[in-house]
Amino acid sequence: MFVRSLAAVGGACAILCGGAFAQDAERSMTSAPLRRPVVVELFLSQSCNASPPAAEVLSEIARRPDVVALSWHVGYWDAFASQKFGVWQDPFARASFVDRQMAYNKRLAGRAAKMTPQTIIDGVISVRGSKREAIEQGILEAQVFDEHARSTPPRLHLERRADGVIRTRIENVGAPYDAVVVSFRRSAVTNISGGDNAGRVFQEANVVRAVTPLINNHDGPAEFTFRPPKNGLDCAVLVQERGQGRIVAARYCGLEAE
Repeated sequence: MFVRSLAAVGGACAILCGGAFAQDAERSMTSAPLRRPVVVELFLSQSCNASPPAAEVLSEIARRPDVVALSWHVGYWDAFASQKFGVWQDPFARASFVDRQMAYNKRLAGRAAKMTPQTIIDGVISVRGSKREAIEQGILEAQVFDEHARSTPPRLHLERRADGVIRTRIENVGAPYDAVVVSFRRSAVTNISGGDNAGRVFQEANVVRAVTPLINNHDGPAEFTFRPPKNGLDCAVLVQERGQGRIVAARYCGLEAE
């Protein structure tokens, strides 16, 4: 299993923004391609001055057809004020997003560390979020794992019905798994007026707004339906080994036309 230790890499946001730092998938509504998209999750904060470069990298990575890219905002730096500009409240931060990051770090590094920007690849590889080459290497490692780990790869099929409901089928996972729908905004531009990024314009892609569980601790094939998000949001379905383990399948819902 390709896992990089968080303890192995130094960084910023406490030097980076706190603590030691470690180390357009196809949007059709059809069966997953032979090489499934790799999931790249960026944990960042608009109150961390090391996060804007990572947001730019994620925006570029999100253009790759073999990637599902998601930006998760955390709010634990919002309380730290700039002497000149005061505090900034990240409008996209959610406590549940912090929980997701902490669960990853506890499993990968043995402790629930807070650090930004941090990129998690397929739930098992952690790198600094602004290091594009390291992220691309992690994507390659995830693809190599997929090619050699399973003779029958997991499959995630999405089909949009005439009434707008999305029908989902999961097969061949081979272990207990969870599945969620992640709703996100495809692009966002924020003018920052406080905190360490005061005066900067924060431009980013695939900003997560909500997560809806579909199935928990399931073993075997599954079929279910869900209504896609409204208000101009798109979504992605993630299938992940139980306990927020390796991500084994993922698809964008493909709602650009709405």
